[in-house]
Amino acid sequence: MISISMQARFPLKWRFMPIAPLLAFFVVVAALTQAAQAQAPAPAGPKNLVGNGGFETSFRRENLWDGVDNAGYLTGERGALPVLTTSGTIAETSMPISVSVADMNGDGKMDIVTMDVLGYLRIYFNSGTPEAPAFTVGDLGNVFLTRIAPKDPVLMGTTAYFVRQGPRVHVSELLKTGKKDILIGNYAGEILALLNSGSNQVPDFRQPADVGRIAIPTSKDLGRKWGNVFAPATWDWNKDGREDLLIGEGSYSANNIHLLLNMGSGNKPVFDDTNRHILAFGDGLEQLTPCVVDYNGDGLPDLLVAERTGKIAVYINKGEQWKSGQPVPEVPFASFLTTGSGSPISVGGIATVATGDFNGDGLFDIVVGKSNGRVALALNKGTKTEPKFDAPVELKGTTGTAPMAMPSGWDVDYGMRRGNMLAYVTVVNETTDPAARPVEGKSALKVGYSPSHNTVMSVPNLSLPAFPDFKLNTPLNFTSTAEDLMRGASSRMFMLRQVGRFRLKNNANYTFSMRVKGKANEGEVLIAYSGVKELGPEKIVRGDRGAADVQRNEVKEENSEAVKFAPGSNWSEVKKDFRVSFKNKDLSDLKEATTSLIQLTFTVPAGSEVYFDDVKIIEKP
Repeated sequence: MISISMQARFPLKWRFMPIAPLLAFFVVVAALTQAAQAQAPAPAGPKNLVGNGGFETSFRRENLWDGVDNAGYLTGERGALPVLTTSGTIAETSMPISVSVADMNGDGKMDIVTMDVLGYLRIYFNSGTPEAPAFTVGDLGNVFLTRIAPKDPVLMGTTAYFVRQGPRVHVSELLKTGKKDILIGNYAGEILALLNSGSNQVPDFRQPADVGRIAIPTSKDLGRKWGNVFAPATWDWNKDGREDLLIGEGSYSANNIHLLLNMGSGNKPVFDDTNRHILAFGDGLEQLTPCVVDYNGDGLPDLLVAERTGKIAVYINKGEQWKSGQPVPEVPFASFLTTGSGSPISVGGIATVATGDFNGDGLFDIVVGKSNGRVALALNKGTKTEPKFDAPVELKGTTGTAPMAMPSGWDVDYGMRRGNMLAYVTVVNETTDPAARPVEGKSALKVGYSPSHNTVMSVPNLSLPAFPDFKLNTPLNFTSTAEDLMRGASSRMFMLRQVGRFRLKNNANYTFSMRVKGKANEGEVLIAYSGVKELGPEKIVRGDRGAADVQRNEVKEENSEAVKFAPGSNWSEVKKDFRVSFKNKDLSDLKEATTSLIQLTFTVPAGSEVYFDDVKIIEKP
């Protein structure tokens, strides 16, 4: 037996301490040890491979369905299109919101009609007085003419889906319907006639069954395009009782304002390029949008023309007599518009222009559509013979729908470029949305539709179907954006996607899970991964006339796991176990997949909403 003396076990000074205090000391030490252990962090659990799977971080994006931004300005969606620049190259260039002015509800006040770069129509009804205009929000039209099928002949041999973007609008009575209709020019070099199916008190614009059928031909050869970025205006230029068609265009340097004489009758206008005349030369100006107005009070129609730098050119009609068979008399450039102090007016970037009397003084005022998506008004403080303008001031309405909080790290498509009107995707918490009740962390993702704030026109209910040959997940795509993948989808479909943010290990087991509640149809989660391995050097195969084709010596395999979901009113878990592996023997020794992705696709019934939280992919032990 081994014995240990008290001397060996305790320091000398402790051997003479009373027992009770000594026991108390050890009790305190034990308590402190237990407290320290309780405060120590718990061992980390398995890592979630999905970034921001609990939607705890987000960034702001304007929600512009009401046509008013968070600062209260009248605003449409912004965007860019490829156009010829002054350097002679084609480059993505910001396009303006397009504007037109008319009394659209018969109350004697000037309203503002806009169409933004994506093709959303809004009418800002004037809620002020004839002497003091005021605006609230824009009524959203039930029309989306932008989306175009890949096989549509208007594509002109390109692979673009959205060539009807960058529209220019003009309120017109060209078709003699007795109502105010809207002409629309677009990037593709078309003129579309959007008929008012309502009345002059309650206008209503509806999606045509076939957008191509509302095109007004401007050439005998329907397949021939003689320009693009068309901007229409109408006026009976030759005084024969029929409105003629003026077109500004933006395809090449030194663009012009073209006049197409109406050779039709009644409500059937006929135009073709054999009777097309240059009414005003661009003289180096580009991206021209014309507006007809009697600028100097002499009773003759003059032109105001917005152009690519944001200035407004003035063309003065000299009143030359027009004889049959002779060239149309030119309306020559006179000056650029200035303020009353003589400073040149420029709104910066490509602009559009329209006129109307907004303060009841009998003088025309100017409305400008800007490339920042906003609408500006310049009041005329001059006379009928000598107009003078204040600098354009961006118009304000009432604050519209609150901005969206888009989830950080996720590629999101909610149908903005497919006509999914009023749709939103936003991160919420119990403060911003008491119904959310997140199951993990403080936030969840909410998807649904904003209420319509239309005051005159009917509530939009447009739902564009998917193209017949649309297949979302075949083949798998690890490089395109969500927006690219969804171009052919129905307007109502949503997508959330992460690509390349995580790597799945080869020959490993995983569990996918997420929480969801609300109403959603066609819900599917796709987890996919690819393996790529180079087997040897590339080979260059020469063809005819110096052509070369690079052939890669590699093996590639793509696999996926899918799980359907159909949520209910309460939070429920969607879950699936899966294993990562490759059938190809050359890929068996890969340590991890080359690329991995997770994507959620679903539709939401109108008037409904769906919540997501705690999206996870975790490796199993």
